[in-house]
Parts: sequence; C-alpha cells; structure tokens
Amino acid sequence: MLKKQYRASPVSLGSAKSFSTPYFSLKIAKNNLEVSRFAFVVSKKIDKRASSRNNVKRKVRGVIEEIFDKINTGSDFVFYPKEKSITATRDQIQEEIKSLFEKNKFLK
Repeated sequence: MLKKQYRASPVSLGSAKSFSTPYFSLKIAKNNLEVSRFAFVVSKKIDKRASSRNNVKRKVRGVIEEIFDKINTGSDFVFYPKEKSITATRDQIQEEIKSLFEKNKFLK
C-alpha cells in the first residue's frame, strides 16, 4: 500500500496529459510538490464485481510500488484500467507500464 502522501485524488488533475495502452489509460499532471502521487480508478463498466475491480487495482498498484523509487517526482498519475486488464497477468501489466514510463521519460 502506498503511503498517504503518495496517493492522489482523481479530482486533483488540472491540465493533464493522457496516454493509452491496451491495458489502461493514464493521465499525468504536474503537482508542484516534491513527491509523485498516484490514483487507481476502476469503473463498474469494467466489471460489476468489487473483487474483480480490486484485483486489477492490486496488480497495477503492485507494479508501481516496485518501480516507485525510479519514478521522477513532481507529478500526479491517475490510472484507469481497461477491461482487458482483468484477464492480463501482472507481468503483462508490468511490461506495459515500464515501457510507457521509459518511452515518455518518467523514470530516472
């Protein structure tokens, strides 16, 4: 679980950049803080069952916790998982997040 100071509310996004992958959409906005904050929003459109939505959140959050120290500071990241992420393995999601972060230079 991320510490409270690293959690963002989805409403805190001002002018955000959007990125999309087969497994999730990501919105990123500058926050003028010395920490990066993260939020994970899984809609009921993805799956009606809370257990399934929580499972998707756990997968994505786990990947972020692994690479947390390598992520540049000063931004808010809001992940919106897609329906395909329910059947995806954690490794597939990890690969997707790492490649997106490296491509857009969000990693140190």
